[in-house]
Amino acid sequence: MATTLKPVNAVVVGFGWAGSILAKELTEAGLQVVALERGPHQDTYPDGAYPNTLDELTYNSRGKLFQDLSKSTVSIRHGIDGTALPYRQLSAFLPGNGVGGAGLHWSGVHFRIMPEELRLRSHYEERYGKGFIPEGMTIQDYGVSYEELEPHFDFAEKVFGTSGTAYKVKGQVVGDGNPFAPDRSDNFPLPALKDVYSAQLFRKAAEEVGMRPYAMPAANASGPWTNPYGVQMGPCNFCGFCS
Repeated sequence: MATTLKPVNAVVVGFGWAGSILAKELTEAGLQVVALERGPHQDTYPDGAYPNTLDELTYNSRGKLFQDLSKSTVSIRHGIDGTALPYRQLSAFLPGNGVGGAGLHWSGVHFRIMPEELRLRSHYEERYGKGFIPEGMTIQDYGVSYEELEPHFDFAEKVFGTSGTAYKVKGQVVGDGNPFAPDRSDNFPLPALKDVYSAQLFRKAAEEVGMRPYAMPAANASGPWTNPYGVQMGPCNFCGFCS
């Protein structure tokens, strides 16, 4: 039986990463919002309580947090003239299901997009000439620059509690982070996660051959953090089951 609700200003379909943040921003602006989510409700407690999250059979093998492809999927083509076929086995990307969506099992790898990627077609044409891009390849510039998006990247990192080490902030070298990363307006909200043993070995070996390893930015808090929305986050306990 249908449920009739009072009219609202906005309806958000899907309450994952994007939908939940969008709903939060709209309500902060004073709008009345309803979110529709087909999956189950999930919360930090009890769903995310230790040691429940270490159930490898439930989450990794049986994919409890993933979208059920037998109910809803996408189609793919293996070539431009191929037949669209339904995606039946998750591999390259893992769409989530339920409140929080893929944010619940996201590994937290949180690199910023490079400025060149936002103007990809122009970048290739300037570098290799207009004839470099084959006819029919539809890559285009995004129409928005890194400089325009940078304040929003900074805010998102504070929302996610991103841990990392910056290389350059406001044009000045401030740390030993990724030297190829674009300029930032502020450092990461939290210091980088500690190197696990395998990362320590990798760092040592890389430095011995003259390479410059750096801590990868991760949306996994390295310490207690309260984000701009007032959400309190506990530090990563290195359980290894974030993805």
